[in-house]
Amino acid sequence: MFNANLAGGNDMKKRFKIFWKQENNYIQLASVNRRAVNEYNEKTLSTLLFLGWALVLFTLASVPFSNTKADAVPAYLFSFSIFFALFLLFKIPAMKKHTYIGLYASFSVLFLLGIYLSVIHSPDMRATILLGGFVIMPLSFIDIPRRSILFLAFWLVVHTILAFYLKPQYALDDTLNCLCASILGCYLGKTLVQVRLESYEAHRLLTIEKETDVLTGLLNRRKLFETLAALETTGAEKPSGILMIDIDYFKDFNDNYGHAIGDKYLNRFGETIKKFTQNFRLDFYRYGGEEFVAMAYGYDEEELLSIAESLRITVQNTDIYGHYTTVSIGVVYCGDEHVRNYENIIDRADKAAYAAKRAGRNKVCMEQNKMQVK
Repeated sequence: MFNANLAGGNDMKKRFKIFWKQENNYIQLASVNRRAVNEYNEKTLSTLLFLGWALVLFTLASVPFSNTKADAVPAYLFSFSIFFALFLLFKIPAMKKHTYIGLYASFSVLFLLGIYLSVIHSPDMRATILLGGFVIMPLSFIDIPRRSILFLAFWLVVHTILAFYLKPQYALDDTLNCLCASILGCYLGKTLVQVRLESYEAHRLLTIEKETDVLTGLLNRRKLFETLAALETTGAEKPSGILMIDIDYFKDFNDNYGHAIGDKYLNRFGETIKKFTQNFRLDFYRYGGEEFVAMAYGYDEEELLSIAESLRITVQNTDIYGHYTTVSIGVVYCGDEHVRNYENIIDRADKAAYAAKRAGRNKVCMEQNKMQVK
């Protein structure tokens, strides 16, 4: 008996660890794919709220032709008004960050309506609409499994207590039916959520692979030109400046030490750049060879020049496999320009970088009429 109890306890611990591991896996996947999850939940909420008030309105329209629905008109009107109010409320852009509240609120209205129909309006009938709610709710959106399970368990307990109090003749049937529907909904919902998250993760990794330069870990040339195309759209945030960064004497380094060491050198350089960007609104792209483009957002002319100088000093002070490294940087401020083609701005930054090289390398040159060099 003791061994059996011990084995049962160990089995429960294993199941708990598996559940906890799956929960952590969910949190990790949901975190790195937050944008995709939010977009999916926002679309789901919009659809659910529209269907909610539209279907209730359809039911209200059938009241003149159904004697059984006449007594439930107040409940239908209440549900319609709440669904419609939520529908309008979550059309406001500022409410998008509260999507989870809207989702749980909409299903709370559904469960309230279902419980009313089950235990008050039709106490002489078994619950029906609730079964659908318990199955559909976990399938509908993406959230932490334990939160959705607790939410479902709450409404199951509420309905069960009311059923035993107000319709005892069908209470056990309703409890078993709702419990089975809940278990089925939770299982299918958990599986579907995991599939969705894994799909988002696969897409995210594929996008990273497509947009990232293998050697440096920075964005690649393909992504740069996708960004340039996106900048032509009206709603895109425009950069206030563009930097062209050229590693000094890299060709000589490659010739002297070989391409394998040159690749490691570029990888270490990329790590330095990524660390630098943590403190600034800069997007770096490998333009080709030893040339890199950076797009800066929200800086004025003096700030842009100061950031470029900080970057130059950072690279100069970084030991890359025992080698002293410098860069020549060309800077173009375009925050007050109406730019139609940002490729022209990159060309201007490239010319400024060549000016920095001609000035002796390890320099920052800002493209102006006066060609300011630091």
